[in-house]
Amino acid sequence: MEQENKEIGRENGALSITDYEKSRLMAVLEGISARIIFGFTTGAFLTGFLKYMGAEDKLCGQIAAIPVLAGVIQFISPIFLEKLNRRKPLVTCLNTLHRLLLVLMVFIPLLPLPMTERLYLVAAMYLLSYLLLNIVAPASTTLIISLVPQGMRGKYFSTREIYLIFISSVMNIMMGRVVDHFEMTGNAYGGYIVMYGIAFMAMIMNLISFLKMKEPPLPSSQKLSLKKMFVMPFKEPRFKKIIFLFLIWGLSVNFSSPFFSVYMVSQLRLSYTFITICGCVNAVSYVTAVRMWGRIADKKSFTYSAMLSIALLGLTHFLWFFAGNGIALTGAIVITLHILSGISWGGVNISLLNIPYEYTPDEGRTVYLGFNAAISGLVGFLSSMLASWIVGAMDKYRADMFGMEMTQFQIIFAISGVLIMVAALYIRNVILKPVKHNKLEKSR
Repeated sequence: MEQENKEIGRENGALSITDYEKSRLMAVLEGISARIIFGFTTGAFLTGFLKYMGAEDKLCGQIAAIPVLAGVIQFISPIFLEKLNRRKPLVTCLNTLHRLLLVLMVFIPLLPLPMTERLYLVAAMYLLSYLLLNIVAPASTTLIISLVPQGMRGKYFSTREIYLIFISSVMNIMMGRVVDHFEMTGNAYGGYIVMYGIAFMAMIMNLISFLKMKEPPLPSSQKLSLKKMFVMPFKEPRFKKIIFLFLIWGLSVNFSSPFFSVYMVSQLRLSYTFITICGCVNAVSYVTAVRMWGRIADKKSFTYSAMLSIALLGLTHFLWFFAGNGIALTGAIVITLHILSGISWGGVNISLLNIPYEYTPDEGRTVYLGFNAAISGLVGFLSSMLASWIVGAMDKYRADMFGMEMTQFQIIFAISGVLIMVAALYIRNVILKPVKHNKLEKSR
């Protein structure tokens, strides 16, 4: 490993071995601080903050889906990024502005504006924040990956992910108890002030980490145009299948993902402490399962592990249909579903991250990945908006089934589960079967 580091240092010249080592440590601290801010400004905490401001369930889901929409800007961001000789200054600046905007949202309830205008302002700041993040998202990922030699990336990123999940989960549980305490004392806003104050300190830590991180020399880049970025992915026959896969995936998973937190807070009325404990259980399941999925991928392929993990996730989403009020074991069911979700996402994340790499040429890979992220993000957002419309249209819908109260949310979860299973079937029948057939023909 040390020899590999020395070779990298000689190849790049500009950075020493010590520079790389310190930068990798800063990348861990950057990830921890970013994950803390993300946990405080999404999910149940975001839903609770919006409900405090008077938002309805429909609007909560729409705002929660904004990060998916903002990912569309990754389609054009490579045009600007490829022109820069140094990307770290822009990455540092826009990432910091992204997190500052999130933190500043806590002051919106104090503004002398009508409730509707304050909620629209939250949505606008949330959108602008994630647009800034996604402009430099490809460069941020490339920067951190470039700090790690190829031979140690698996160990480094798995270890980094464990630190990120463990510390952020502990912080979420602690903050859940804090917010619950303030709500019980009749001062919910005080809890959010504390939470966003800690998020501000995490933002400062994130900024310092980026400033202390060194940027390796960039490889020579190619000139890009909007036309070239749009045409290139469709000229690669194998990648067309991947585009369609991510279209199905974006449609299916985003149909329900913005509403799980809304459902737990608004309908099941679970405490923040319980919800954050569920998140911790989910994280432990994720970390435990990711190694298993990695072994499956090494033995078979990332496409195969994607098929299995996506199928399990589809089943998990469908089973949320049975997590309703009126069931004595609702809490146990919710925890079990978080365990299954963690196991599923452990495979989904590593598989869907690597699949595009297997089906794209080395040249222009940033273009392919940006195009894929943009298309799936756009479809995902439209899917979330459709689901939000259904939630609003069926706001008063209630039914009794086996002694369980059934709402529009459970219908959304069931539909999402079926659609996710369709994505798994697509992988099996469209992507994997032709590969198996070709191997059989060659053996003959």
